[in-house]
Amino acid sequence: MSEVAQEEDSSPAVVSLDGLNGIVYSFDGHRKEIDPAKIVIYNFHQPGFLSQRDTGQLGVIHRKFLQDVSGRLATFLRMDVTNDKKSLRCNTHSFKEFCDAVEPPTHLTLFQIAPFDGVGILEMRPGMSLALANRLLGGRGVVNDLERNPTEIEIALLDEIVMIILKEWAGSFEGGPVGTPVVVGHEANCRFLQIAADDTPFFVMRADLTVGELSEPIQLAVPFSLIDALTNRLSSLSKGPAKASKEPRTKPRQWRAPYASIAVELRAEWDVREMAVSEVIALAPGDLIELPQELIDQTKVCISDTEEFYGTIGVEEGRLAVHLNERISKE
Repeated sequence: MSEVAQEEDSSPAVVSLDGLNGIVYSFDGHRKEIDPAKIVIYNFHQPGFLSQRDTGQLGVIHRKFLQDVSGRLATFLRMDVTNDKKSLRCNTHSFKEFCDAVEPPTHLTLFQIAPFDGVGILEMRPGMSLALANRLLGGRGVVNDLERNPTEIEIALLDEIVMIILKEWAGSFEGGPVGTPVVVGHEANCRFLQIAADDTPFFVMRADLTVGELSEPIQLAVPFSLIDALTNRLSSLSKGPAKASKEPRTKPRQWRAPYASIAVELRAEWDVREMAVSEVIALAPGDLIELPQELIDQTKVCISDTEEFYGTIGVEEGRLAVHLNERISKE
């Protein structure tokens, strides 16, 4: 491990490998003595922290992520969920710095995204965790005791919301395949975590989330190895936003239980032929209107007054049915 010392108001200086005795050499070769407390050890085997531009690019991604996940959670919880975009902070810290900044008690969810390396951390304060669990149990999302840790049952319920957040986060990144997040553990205190070395660089996102009447910060911390894989080489960030792909990126369709109770009008119709007004007036019950044979294969299926498919009319198991042949082009 190479070591570097930096004085607050001077250029970086190289520390003698005899130990942190305060004797350093500046970049121009001059020997000087400084306060050992101002010497910071740096491990060159670890990747460097993000530049300001890279952090800015990730900030753009996470602002959109906050907007999308707030909408998803509002729909899922059926209550107001908003975020304060001004509270968003994207920074880089060592693993030890992140752990030291997290005040217990808290609720930590550890996750991985296969096949990528590294374990990420989603932190929620106890108040937010308990409010979400209360809502999932049928309550109003309001709790009185904001300092206790969630129970095992509440943690199991919270994992459903955690997965919504993590899937939305993983889907925010372009430019490469993204696996499904998997929850691998829970903790109430950072001092029990042994997922990375103290000097491992972590990308940390922090933002205030408001659920109902409660507003508290959430934090997402991931090691560089994981975010590097998700962004498909961090170095590409410094070149600016990626060019838009020719085909738009679409999210997979998901069935939602409330859809089952929505009634949708469905009808089949034909374009028979045009008739003069005089012929229409002359029509009476019992008259026959001849239909061309080819109309059988030209049945239009309309869903909610919109023509969607061409089909063939027929009988299936004693019931009138339409076999769908092709979708009607809207061009």
